[in-house]
Amino acid sequence: MVQYRMAISSQQDDAFDSVLASTITNGRRWLKECMTTHVECRMRNRFVPTRLIDVGPPDGSENPRLLDTGQSGISNDVGLVYATPSHCWGQIEHTATHTDTLGKYRAGIAFSELNRTFQDAVLVTRALGLRYVWIDSLCIIQDSTSDWQRESSLMGSVYGGGAINIVADAAEDGDQGFLSKRIPSCFPYTLPGGKSHGVLHMKASKRERWVKYMGNLRRRAWVLQEYALSACSIRYNTNSIIWECRCGCYFDSEVVCEENQPRRDTRALKNLPLQVNSLSPSVPASKISEVMAVWRNLVIDYSTKELTFERDVLPALSGLASLVHTATGAHYLAGVWKCDLPAALKWVPPFQDRRSTTYVAPTWSWASCKRPWQFSYPLSSTDQFKIKVLDAGITLVEDNPFGRVSDGFIKLEGLIHKGFFKSSNPHSSEMEVTLEQTGGRAGRFIGYVEYDGKIDTLTPVWCLQLCVQSSEDSTMQRDNLHYYGLLILVKDERENVFRRFAYKSCYMTETDWDTAKKRDYNNQVKIHLYF
Repeated sequence: MVQYRMAISSQQDDAFDSVLASTITNGRRWLKECMTTHVECRMRNRFVPTRLIDVGPPDGSENPRLLDTGQSGISNDVGLVYATPSHCWGQIEHTATHTDTLGKYRAGIAFSELNRTFQDAVLVTRALGLRYVWIDSLCIIQDSTSDWQRESSLMGSVYGGGAINIVADAAEDGDQGFLSKRIPSCFPYTLPGGKSHGVLHMKASKRERWVKYMGNLRRRAWVLQEYALSACSIRYNTNSIIWECRCGCYFDSEVVCEENQPRRDTRALKNLPLQVNSLSPSVPASKISEVMAVWRNLVIDYSTKELTFERDVLPALSGLASLVHTATGAHYLAGVWKCDLPAALKWVPPFQDRRSTTYVAPTWSWASCKRPWQFSYPLSSTDQFKIKVLDAGITLVEDNPFGRVSDGFIKLEGLIHKGFFKSSNPHSSEMEVTLEQTGGRAGRFIGYVEYDGKIDTLTPVWCLQLCVQSSEDSTMQRDNLHYYGLLILVKDERENVFRRFAYKSCYMTETDWDTAKKRDYNNQVKIHLYF
């Protein structure tokens, strides 16, 4: 494999020309088809970004330059069409706009000054017959906090308003580029003796093709939002060009061009903006419930994605959150929606609540956990929620209502019981949770939760009854067992103030719950979930 990769390195120039040629022929055809015949693809929000990169004429006779759209008279009235790239920053220093280079870049940006990924994005934009491209590090002033906050809050509109999203799957950082990283699927060969030769065609296994189809960038959290908001995407990986839109999926390789319908999950993600935007101003409750269910599934997918900076958990999803808010009017609370409470509290990570070292969100939000990992929302149609949400709120770090927060709270009323942690194994991170009975005796065993290193053994905890689910099992019904969903809480120094530690579900009878001593609290109490 190493020798094979080394052998094809000399073919990069040919691959570069081949990919550009395919972009001009197939890419232009796909884009034209989307913009003229696909009703779903034409339904994009018209938007004019604050700044764009003018890539110049197709022949490259002029250098790209930074364009202030407000001063250039560009508006939606003239049918603005622009591209948006999705790429991995990596660890290298990017070509970027700062306050001291703003004037220089307005006059022109030398092509050689751009890193290879940006150069390729400019070339693809020209090849597609477009004049403008929006590149984050060039169109946002990187050393201006106010400009970054304002422009990052518009990210959803930028990608949602773009005609085409250029996905640099083949580039792991800005220096690699994505047009010449091609592994050919056919190459010449010579038989022993040199008397006969031909062309060998290779076809990857279905699994390998799917892995390559998914690409490197699909692991990145920012790209999920960029991909979902863009009606059309053209992806460059190591062996093909892939066009994905709301109506179809097209593969262009060196051997064949296949046309297929996209995978169900891919198409659902692409059509999410249409589903949300189809809602009327007076949205019925049933429709909002459907949107909340879509949001939970989106968050489950998002939880598996990688981020360079933990502080970007909420900003990297802010465009989609803004979309949902605009359509439904729902109140956003650091990753969850107020109208989706208390159901939105019932999320379960695989190793319980491993918190981010940097503050990202209150403990009751899924966004407070380290990533990547995949958690679940184990909701059931038979869930009977036992708490009442009285109030909720967050404190924003910036003006973006869907961006970073500094704290938050939920005030709720419900049944709560005291319990305690007990270490079952000094070499394990698991802790037993047990309800306390009269006299401080250990009562009903709740189960095991992951120990996060911040709570001492035998620390008092409180179990808040979040929901009860009736069992469909006849044996369970005979024994009067119910499936209880409990939030495990740790008390703060302030009165009736707690932070979430874990979610745990278990079978127990109503007697198990009622006989546990309610030390320090009455049956029904009002508490605050903070942090």
